[in-house]
Amino acid sequence: MKKIFKVWTEGYAATGDRSDAMFHGEFEGDSFKEAIQSFKDTLTDPYSIECVDVDRMVFWGCRFFDNETDARKSFG
Repeated sequence: MKKIFKVWTEGYAATGDRSDAMFHGEFEGDSFKEAIQSFKDTLTDPYSIECVDVDRMVFWGCRFFDNETDARKSFG
């Protein structure tokens, strides 16, 4: 059964750069993993597309979450 998931990635701090958690939108899927694939399917930048690993559920090495609270736990 298809469901709508909120798709977030955690923030990061590395090599002097930093970013807070990011909300990417709401996407449909039978599972959260399918919602991540739906998010990936909306990307147009080839490098960003390559940086989404649906199986590991990471984007640019940052984990995906289905809620803001968990996404903000690591780096805000």
